[in-house]
Amino acid sequence: MAFSKRERLIFIVTICFLMIVVLYKLILTPLLNAREEVLAEKQRLIREMEKASALFDQKDRVSKQWEEMINGGLNSDVSSTESIVLNAMRTWAQNYGVTLSSIKPERDKDEGEVLQEIKFNVACTGNISAVGQFIWHVENSALPLRITEFQLGAREEDGKEMSLQLKLSALYLVEAAGQAAPEI
Repeated sequence: MAFSKRERLIFIVTICFLMIVVLYKLILTPLLNAREEVLAEKQRLIREMEKASALFDQKDRVSKQWEEMINGGLNSDVSSTESIVLNAMRTWAQNYGVTLSSIKPERDKDEGEVLQEIKFNVACTGNISAVGQFIWHVENSALPLRITEFQLGAREEDGKEMSLQLKLSALYLVEAAGQAAPEI
């Protein structure tokens, strides 16, 4: 049986269409899916690389801060650390015209920790400028000191005399026998 010219043309077009559909389903679709997966993986790796780069930058910054802390007063002796903080508080109070009412250190005993913490409760009074400078120097000192809580109030109605209560946290390094300071 012989096909007419028209039937042959329909047959060829149908075969070409089927080949295109088969090629699309078997080759092009998996190829496009694989391309999308590769692009998604590339984006994930770029984000991961940016995080790693930020971590290296943070390491440099934290290492500098760690060195400043060690040079600024991070001691391995609790009494020495306590003394340094108390002297610094008295010096700042005297320099900025703040009157210290009380400074009470509280030691916590956490066995096994490399970094220990001493807490200080500080009560003082002064004018708003003096209190502001005092707080700024406590927060920005090279000592391993941090303000954990503070309460500021006016002693008089005109607000010229302020009362300040601070809770501070100071770190000191515990070096156990055979154990060196942590490296950052």
